[in-house]
Order: sequence, then C-alpha cells, then structure tokens
Amino acid sequence: MTTTGSRFGAQCEAVGPLADRFAAGGQRLYLVGGIVRDVLSGRVEDHPDFDLTTDASPDRIRSLIEGVVDAVWLQGEKFGTIGARLGERMFEITTHRAEAYLSDSRKPVVSFSTQLEDDLLRRDFTVNAMAVDVVDGTLHDPLGGQADLEARVLRTPLTPEESFSDDPLRMLRAARFLAGFDLAPAPGLVEAARTVSGRLRIVSAERIREELWRLLVLEDPGVGLTFLEETGQLPMFLPEVSELSALERAEVFGRVVAAGPVPEVRLAALLMDVSAPVLEERLRWLRLSGGQRAMVLGLAAAVGLIRGRSDEAWSDEAVRRLTAVAGEYLAGAVVLAGLAGPATGVLEKRLADLRADGDLDDLGPALGGVQVIELLGLEPGPDVGEAMAWLAELRLSEGRLEPDEAGRRLVDWWEGR
Repeated sequence: MTTTGSRFGAQCEAVGPLADRFAAGGQRLYLVGGIVRDVLSGRVEDHPDFDLTTDASPDRIRSLIEGVVDAVWLQGEKFGTIGARLGERMFEITTHRAEAYLSDSRKPVVSFSTQLEDDLLRRDFTVNAMAVDVVDGTLHDPLGGQADLEARVLRTPLTPEESFSDDPLRMLRAARFLAGFDLAPAPGLVEAARTVSGRLRIVSAERIREELWRLLVLEDPGVGLTFLEETGQLPMFLPEVSELSALERAEVFGRVVAAGPVPEVRLAALLMDVSAPVLEERLRWLRLSGGQRAMVLGLAAAVGLIRGRSDEAWSDEAVRRLTAVAGEYLAGAVVLAGLAGPATGVLEKRLADLRADGDLDDLGPALGGVQVIELLGLEPGPDVGEAMAWLAELRLSEGRLEPDEAGRRLVDWWEGR
C-alpha cells in the first residue's frame, strides 16, 4: 500500500459524498481500473465516469447511495454493479467479485467477495488491477501494476493462460493496450494468447466489435493488429485479412494506420479488397448498425470505382458519376484509394475544379416531377419516372444545364424516342 492522496485528490473529492456515506456505514470504497492507471501514467487528471469497487453487497450499495445520488440504474445488479449519477458524473459501483467463464459459455460465473485482492486478481492486466481508497487516498497495488506501468510491460494478474481462458476477450484487449499504451508483452503472454486463441469463439460478435472499435480509434493501431495476427485471433473475426500473404497484410495494416482514427474508415481500409457480398456478410457478422454498414460499404464501393480507372481518365463526366455514387463518402474514398496505390492527383484536381465551378452542386435532375408532368402533358406514373431518369442521366453526362435548356432537350428526346 502506498499513500498517494495528493495525486488522487481531485478524484477522491469528486467521490466525497459517496465516500462519507460508505465510511459511516462501515464499508470500504475504492477507485479502480482505468482511472487509477491513467492518473498514475499522467494521461488524464479526471474522468467523466468513475469505476468503484466495494466490500458492500449490491443491496447494501443501494441502501448506502439512497438520498445521495441523483439517479440509480440497477440493470447490472445481478452481476454486483449498481450505476448512479451524481451531478454530471456517472459512477459504477461493483461489489468485490471473482468471475470465470465455463468452456462453452459466453457469460461469466460470478462470485462476490469481501476482499479487495480477490477483485483485483480478476482484472485483465496488472496496470488495471490497482485501487485507491477514496477516504485516505491509499493506493492498493498487490500485483505490481504501477511497476509494470513504469516499465511499460503488459502482464496479467494470473498466468496469461488462466486470464485469457477465463475471459477470452482479454486477448483482443491486449492488442489495444499494447498499441495504445506503448507496452511490451510480458514473457509468455504472446505464446499463451496463441495457445488459447480458439477460446475467442465463445465471445459474442458484439463484444468483439466493441473491442475492435476501441483498437481502431487509436492513433496507431498497427502493433495491435500485428499482435492479433501473430496470436491467431484475426482469423476468428476478420478471416479475409488473415488469408492475405504476409506482404499484403503488412500493406493493409500500413494503410489502416494512415487512414486516420475513424473506425468505419479503418475497417473499410482493412476490407476494401473483399468482394461486396463477402464484405456485407462480414459487417453483419460484426453486428454493425445500418449506418455503420452503409458507411463501410459506401467507402469500399467508391474506392473500387476509383481504383478501376487510370488517373488520367478522369473526364468531367467520370468525376460527376463518381461523385453521385460516392456521395458523402467521396473524400474518404479518395484518401483510401490513394493509400492503396493508384495515383489520385488528377482526380483530386478535377474534383477541385468542378467544385469551384459549381458543377458538383446538386447532381440531381434539373427539373422536378411536377415540371415534367406539365411539360410533357403526362399523368403520374411510369412515364414520369422514365423522363426523370433521362434527366438524371443528362445531368451526369453533360453537367449543369439551365432549366429551360433541360426542358427543351427533354421534349426533343420524348418526341423522338
């Protein structure tokens, strides 16, 4: 135990009303996990949300926080967690617990404890297995997390085989910590992950996607992606990438890093060489939302159009058609296509020129449906749709036309068709 009250003064003060109530009730309350790690590493001085652990049972937690907090959430109570809001800050208060996963289960078996060390032993890594007493600011670090943080080592509290087997998602999380905190794996960690990587099959696609997203928002996820491949995890959820040759995979990882920390863009960078049906199936497996799928698919489709044309072949019409298809994903697609190899200098110049001329503004038909009906003397129906499609094609092939000119051209085409 180390007294570090001044270092965690702001955090302990924020928990003050809860600390007073728990202390008066004869219960201990500790800051735990990421907030402790981040303060000790100098990354942040404050978190919007706090994780706390206590020797109080869940029903005791509820009674202690009654009248102190502004709101309470009980969804996690059966797992020992009570959520609460105090002012603008959110708290998750969890009874000390141990947990393990059965060989064929996605849900942990949880047992509560009154001992802080039992709770710290169940944590994923020693750098997350530190706790601070909110009353006196004492740091509890029985597993040497602070020393590992200073030595920049990623170590599990139990043997890595035990930790990874208990919760296989920790193997994927290790990739994020290696990349995000510039840590090196402790001896045996990589080999253990490789040995038990098959256990990742019991983890739900939703949990895998959430952890993958956290990796892809890092400034440089390259080390983490390499770790996933080296330990045999990548085939479990991105087999299309794992099946690439070592050289191709290195190129893909390089463009992912260069693409910037937007998960959808980086996933498109990972999978842009995959056929559209396979890509859509993979995105559905990962349980992406409709909007997320649309973004990845839109980027991949636009990149395919760009890569399928030489840089010198970008006529005004070709640029307009690309812009119409790519829509809001155009800028990202140009960047991704450039990272994948083909030159995009001519395309970027043509885009800039046409934008400056206003030629890419509103690529829809020059006339609306009502105008078409009046001009051609039509009744609402398929003929109107055919005429609108012709006008849309005219806009893309010839650029902007004044409504009167578009109308004259439409009448000529209609009468001569």
